[in-house]
Amino acid sequence: MDRRTVLSQIFAFIALISPVSVYAKDVRITEEQIRNLNIHVEPAQPASRETIAILPGTVVPPLNSRLVAAAPFAGTTTQVHVLPGQRVKKGEPLITVSSRELLDAQSQLAQSEAELQTAEAIARRRRALADKNFQNPTLADEAEAQVAKVRAVLDQHRRATALNGIITRENGQYTIPAPADGTVAETLVMPGEKVEAMAGVATIDTSDELWVQIQVPVDIIALVKPGDVVQIINGPEGRVVSVGGSLDRATRSAVMFAAIPGNSHLFAGQIVSVAIQRSTVSGAVNVPASAVVRIGEQAAVFVRSQGGFAVVPVRLRGKSSSIATISGSITSDAQVAASGLPQLERLSAGN
Repeated sequence: MDRRTVLSQIFAFIALISPVSVYAKDVRITEEQIRNLNIHVEPAQPASRETIAILPGTVVPPLNSRLVAAAPFAGTTTQVHVLPGQRVKKGEPLITVSSRELLDAQSQLAQSEAELQTAEAIARRRRALADKNFQNPTLADEAEAQVAKVRAVLDQHRRATALNGIITRENGQYTIPAPADGTVAETLVMPGEKVEAMAGVATIDTSDELWVQIQVPVDIIALVKPGDVVQIINGPEGRVVSVGGSLDRATRSAVMFAAIPGNSHLFAGQIVSVAIQRSTVSGAVNVPASAVVRIGEQAAVFVRSQGGFAVVPVRLRGKSSSIATISGSITSDAQVAASGLPQLERLSAGN
């Protein structure tokens, strides 16, 4: 077999295993043809991060900044002083409740106060007699112990009637104040509705920050850590707050929370798409997602050259709906075709 035959077989083998080198070749094209084919060129941009996944998420209030105002006594709501979305200061009235339970507690408080006065008088008298040796000191000790017992019961009733900082009135009504400065997220009762003891009546958001709750698949968990960047599609950037260490039995995923700014024009309960990102390699660039094509098994971009476009094989490191992060033989100042890719592919194939 002569040398020319061997070389031809080698070239034939390369053609079979490397479709990019045969199928895709540089495209020579004029400016007029570029305009006619509606081919738009976009610049590549240096990239510091790459997208590893795009996942759905739900906007939620920060779990550590939402407070619930609770009713310590069962009763009937007589007045609602605030509306959802209203800003409140700590101590401002939220809900007023009329409660028979409060009347009973106030009665027990008054009874305990009277019992304490009686017990203190008895204890003083017995101690005075014991000091003069007219009575056994043990009786004085027992009287003073009774005073301590009644005082403990009285303190319990006082704490009950002041639970959650409520403002009480003699007619059995009490007002529940705001537990902190913030924004009313929702009121959970309406005038005339029954309220159970210790039931929540209003929720207060003490921070303008928002979180996004995301279900992260098992193959992504190890790639994400607190502090990593997330990008809300068509929205702001955020930071990972925490990543769950166990999988939900139903979804086989872990829960991740990411914090986003409060001025993001998003609302609690809103469904969003979240791009999970990480640091990328040196020399990587961002290009429009539409600029990356697959020729055979190889990702490639069409880079603007002096005579048309050069087909440059690249490694696709990450991709969102609008941006792709790539690395390879492409510079950060390259101009790549972002539209008209089917036409360029046909031209590169010689059609």
